[in-house]
Amino acid sequence: MLGCASTGAKFTPGNHRATGDVLLDSICTGTTIKASPLALIAEAEALYGMGTRYYHYHARNTKTHEQSTSNEIYQAISRPVQRRCKDMLLSFGASRNGPEVREGIRRFGEWERISQCGLPLHLGGAHFVTLQAAVELQLMTEMERQYGELGLDFIESEDFLKAVAGYRPSDRLTATRLDTYSTSSGADYGRTSPLIQFEVYSSAIRARRQLGLFHEVEWVQFPRSYAMTRYAVEHPGMRLGGTGQLNITLLFGFSPRLPFPTDYAEFKQVVDAAKKLEYDLAEPGVKKRHVTVTVGAAVLPQQASEHYLPLDVGARRGESACALRRLATYAAQPDSGVDVLRFGMEDTPYAVDERGDLRLAGNCELAEIVLSELAANGARVETDHDAIFERMGLNWVKHSLFLEQRQRPLGRPAESSPEESLLTA
Repeated sequence: MLGCASTGAKFTPGNHRATGDVLLDSICTGTTIKASPLALIAEAEALYGMGTRYYHYHARNTKTHEQSTSNEIYQAISRPVQRRCKDMLLSFGASRNGPEVREGIRRFGEWERISQCGLPLHLGGAHFVTLQAAVELQLMTEMERQYGELGLDFIESEDFLKAVAGYRPSDRLTATRLDTYSTSSGADYGRTSPLIQFEVYSSAIRARRQLGLFHEVEWVQFPRSYAMTRYAVEHPGMRLGGTGQLNITLLFGFSPRLPFPTDYAEFKQVVDAAKKLEYDLAEPGVKKRHVTVTVGAAVLPQQASEHYLPLDVGARRGESACALRRLATYAAQPDSGVDVLRFGMEDTPYAVDERGDLRLAGNCELAEIVLSELAANGARVETDHDAIFERMGLNWVKHSLFLEQRQRPLGRPAESSPEESLLTA
């Protein structure tokens, strides 16, 4: 599937300190990122015509272009896109910061950061909301202080289950600034505590379950993000993916802990780890949920030249390519395990020419770039609604909800009829 991350939360006027480099400042302040609902809806229709079937969106103030917690802005995009692009799966972002977000949280509490996850689809909500934003990793940084480094072996062991059972999030408020590649203020998430993040994350999972909508998380630090998702899957008070479905977005290049891969093997290691979350640690042979994987190239323009390197797989092996083209090539390989290839202004609000030089670009041009790489590698973009619904694990949720409804009609356990009681007596 083809996915677009249309706006993002990082590249805003308030998150970037001017350098004097006109091109770099234009990219980092998001001058080419659309904020007007009319412009975004028209662009979404154009992307839909090109085969895009997954649309990820962060609300922005139409006047200031800064990140916003306004659910009215989300609704103004969702409702028209649902009407005009019938098969488009919508996803709302939640890793939000900036002055207007901080003010919203000051007034209404930490839930304001992710309140859009409580919107029903027919009232302007989204099929997916990224429940695990960067700030939730505060839980894992506290676990690291108690249990040591969260390596892959530990995360995939019974010892991690014991840690999940024994860990109690603290209520100590601290400034939350994560080690990520970002614009000058893009990694500042204000003051919060592990306990607040635990409660907000748990409430978000419950909200999605009650609405019959779907679970999605983003990974920005590996393996710390992997540990956070495993924790949320296994914790009895959370049960992320408990309805049978989970989409995991891997943002390669977002941080030193999840760098853009140097080769296909490094890329596959992270994808394969995500797929392991289909199974609980206590029952490794029993598939409990359908996990799908979305991949994005979240590379800052300042780092673009570092990733203009020869491809190690695919039809253009040996040719130099930018991060976005390399990601598309990796996703196109038959054994990649990727379900959604994501491009867009949230991740790389620029294009790289054949010499490795930057230029301004929009979402439609980025779509053309990834489509050309997919075609070169013999990959076909999926646009069939039924195939997408099945592939994204949404039938798992539908069947789970129907079963729940039969077992608990009107929210109460089903009672046997008098006739059934006589038959079993």
